[in-house]
Amino acid sequence: MTLACGKVLLHLAGRRHRVVDAHEIYSLEAQGDETDVRLRAAGRLRDLRSLGEVMRELGPLGFMRIHRNHAVNPGRVREIRPAATGSLWEVRLEPPVNEVLPVSRGSLSALLAAYRSSARLTSSRSGRSRGPRRPAGRGSR
Repeated sequence: MTLACGKVLLHLAGRRHRVVDAHEIYSLEAQGDETDVRLRAAGRLRDLRSLGEVMRELGPLGFMRIHRNHAVNPGRVREIRPAATGSLWEVRLEPPVNEVLPVSRGSLSALLAAYRSSARLTSSRSGRSRGPRRPAGRGSR
C-alpha cells in the first residue's frame, strides 16, 4: 500500500507492517514468492509479497524493473555500465549500498529513457532550454 507523502507499507513476517519512505528504498530483489527490500540504513527487509505485487505499488513512484528478479529506485542508481562478465549491462547503486545488479537487454532502453525524460523535465522546470533559441518573427523558420 502506498501512503501519502511517498511512504510505503511493507508486509513483514508475523503479521507486522513497516512504514518506510520510498526514497530510502534502493532496490528490490525477488526471492521466490517474496521480495527483499534493500534500504539505506536497515539493510534488507523481507516483504511477504512477490516482486510483481510490490512493483504495482512502487511503479507509480518511479521504481523500475531492470531484470526479472530486480527492480531499482532510479534516484539511487549511481552508474549504468557494461558488465565485465555474464549479463550485458549492470547498475551500481549509490553509497552506502554500492550493490551491483544485472540489467536485462529488454530493460536497458527503458532505464536509459527514464533518465532522458527526467533531464527534460528538470531543464523545463528550471526555465532553461536545451538549445539556442531563435528569435520570433520573420525569417526565424
